[in-house]
Amino acid sequence: MALSFGDFVLDERERSLSGPQGAIDLSARSIDMLFVFLDRPNVLVEKRELFDLLWPGVIVEENTLHVHMSALRKALGPNFVATVHGRGYRYVGPLPTRIQDRVAPSARSGGNLSLYRPECIARDAETRGLIELVNQYQLVTILGPGGVGKTTLALKAAEELAGGFQDGVWVVDLASMPDGSFVESAIMQVLGIPVRTETTPLLAILDMLRPLAGLLVLDNCEHVAHAVANVVRSLQSDASMLRIVTTSQVPLGLSGEHIFRLAPFAVETTSESGRSAAEMFLIHCYEAQGETLAADELPLVRQLCIRLDGVALALKMVAARAAALSLAEVDRQLAERIGELSTGWGDTPGRHRSLAASLEWSYGLLAEGEQGALRALAVFQGSFSLDGARAVVGEHADDHLSELVRRSLITRDREDRTRYRLLETTRHFALQELARQNEELRARSRLADHVRSRFEESLARWELIPDAVWVAAYRSDTDNLRSALEWARSSGDWVLFVGLAAASYRYWIEAQLAGEGLRFAEAAVAFSEDVAPSLRGRLLLALGELARINSQDLRAIAALTQAVEQFDADANDVLLAHALVLLGTTLNFAGRRSEAAPVFARLETLSGTLAPSKLKAWTLVSIGLWLLMGGEEVAGMAKCQAGLAMHRSCGNERGLFRSTMYLAEMVHRRQDHQGALALAEGILPSLRERGSSLELGAQLSNLACYSMALGNSEAARDAITEAWKYLPRDHGSWHWCIIQNATELAARDGRLSDAALMLGFVDHCFEGWPDGRQPTEAAQRERIEAILSAQLEPESCAAFWRRGRSLSLFEADVLAGFER
Repeated sequence: MALSFGDFVLDERERSLSGPQGAIDLSARSIDMLFVFLDRPNVLVEKRELFDLLWPGVIVEENTLHVHMSALRKALGPNFVATVHGRGYRYVGPLPTRIQDRVAPSARSGGNLSLYRPECIARDAETRGLIELVNQYQLVTILGPGGVGKTTLALKAAEELAGGFQDGVWVVDLASMPDGSFVESAIMQVLGIPVRTETTPLLAILDMLRPLAGLLVLDNCEHVAHAVANVVRSLQSDASMLRIVTTSQVPLGLSGEHIFRLAPFAVETTSESGRSAAEMFLIHCYEAQGETLAADELPLVRQLCIRLDGVALALKMVAARAAALSLAEVDRQLAERIGELSTGWGDTPGRHRSLAASLEWSYGLLAEGEQGALRALAVFQGSFSLDGARAVVGEHADDHLSELVRRSLITRDREDRTRYRLLETTRHFALQELARQNEELRARSRLADHVRSRFEESLARWELIPDAVWVAAYRSDTDNLRSALEWARSSGDWVLFVGLAAASYRYWIEAQLAGEGLRFAEAAVAFSEDVAPSLRGRLLLALGELARINSQDLRAIAALTQAVEQFDADANDVLLAHALVLLGTTLNFAGRRSEAAPVFARLETLSGTLAPSKLKAWTLVSIGLWLLMGGEEVAGMAKCQAGLAMHRSCGNERGLFRSTMYLAEMVHRRQDHQGALALAEGILPSLRERGSSLELGAQLSNLACYSMALGNSEAARDAITEAWKYLPRDHGSWHWCIIQNATELAARDGRLSDAALMLGFVDHCFEGWPDGRQPTEAAQRERIEAILSAQLEPESCAAFWRRGRSLSLFEADVLAGFER
């Protein structure tokens, strides 16, 4: 009995080795070592296991092992046994065969694709796209991050293409290659090419593949890309009928290489089934475990897909673990320890048995500087710009980022190709490494400083560009802003925290997140006594405008009054004008005209010094509203119209919307209900097209009130029906206002008991609101009370009113018709 491998024969009975030149003299222990390797080709044999097998029960120095290994390599040559540094050895030469069963390899034997069973789910479009490229070009590289499914896609495309290649499909898995010196041996082993001393491995490969019309798939090339490129370069010129597909996290960098970028499964729902590709894949993997998905588990499936960015390996691991623990439990665990996701699969490479192992594989291929850059960039909560990367990474950021993108560890953002992001699984791994290296403090400090600078810059840019363009420029940094604020607060860096809160207020308002911005500003005020007075003034301005937007007029007036004092001391006319506009407008709407008078006197003086801008537009509108409330109708309307025109010319759409709403309110208060209605209806088309849900809902709610003041219940009903779809159901002032609108409508419809109940509810809500009702809401309440008093007995009305004070929010919504 004998084993044949390449040009060598090992006689099992005689325990002798022969090669092309005849018998080879080897010691008995070296022969034993060769038997071990041939018994487990392409499998890591650890040093400890070799000692146990070759010298059982005997203590032997490691140098003895090295002596026998050197003798074996001298006899076979360098391309048969690979060293896995620090662990052991792996046989990577041609596969051994029994000599009586050996069949000479044929160039047209059909390949080895039948050994693989690709299971490619929800990748139909990607498969078609890859097949189209392979049909057009000789070399195609499937590029993507680890675990995304590159191998599966390559095998699926190869399976569908196999019929078109008369000489078959060959798949060479290079994952186990310790370094590039064994790539040629691995290819020879799969192709069944014998090792010959009279030629080189590369020439032997070319000799076999040169005449073939086949497909060669080289899988997992990223760690041996240079060596693979050397082989493929020769195949491109010498084997013209051969098609080559490689899978890698990094391009080969060859002329004629066409890249097919494979992204994670889409988490957005696009299929006719109403499920995303990621959901379909996870469901398939879960049901393959013998489980059945319940209807109420679908939201969990969607949540898991989003949490894991649609990465195939991660989703497959989730399915395996959920089969034992349930989807809900796996989701709970992942929220805390996403990197610990693993399986007990024994038939997969070690790096595919856990997320951490998969990411460690990719991370280990990086140079030290690139590893540091990846760790630092993990502090970005969402996507980031090149400037952001430079701020956080520091020196050589451009080069490191370029290499990380090339290696598929960082991807371009799908929505904005000028920005970048880490997959959440990669980010979690990198954050752990960042903490392990004690670098988190520095990276997060740099991020927070960058975000503060970016949003300080945004305040000046707001005056220069249209609102929609401005918001779009900063929206991508929303999550980074939140992260920076939370980190500055938790770390106790109050100067940074106050600075961030003061710099970001305009963004929170324009992005329709004013409630969130107010919470940060309120928190920052508690620590603002220890910062520079000028910074405290900017924070108070921010707090005042945010409070005003959130209908907290008393809080706004207090903050803005202090801000005016500070800007007076700083002699900062621009910020002073901002504060005076807000303070004057708030006092005017609250009916506190004696306090507002000196504010507007100063504002009129300042307005002449302001250049055309969004601030100047607000100033003109604010002064015009003040004049209108004072009875100066012609002068007031002239100022307002000039301000509205300037809003338009500056591209300040939201300013235009809000200014028109304020003007309509003032006109309504002057009993010109028809004029108020005309103003409100005039901006509805633009609001429906470009406004926010809150702005549209608020304007419709006001329009309903104006319609009822004109006695037009049907127009009011239509406005209320549409408005409640847009206003937040958050037990806030706008919520109460729309219920009060429904209360007046119920009273006009003759549903008197319902109206009395709802009035009790709304009165109870406003009693707990420091600012109370605005004049418009107060006038509406008087109309409701007049209708009820005229048609209900006083005792009955009072009883319904008292009972309404104890209604729940849900009960009030039902009475208003909002839950039908």
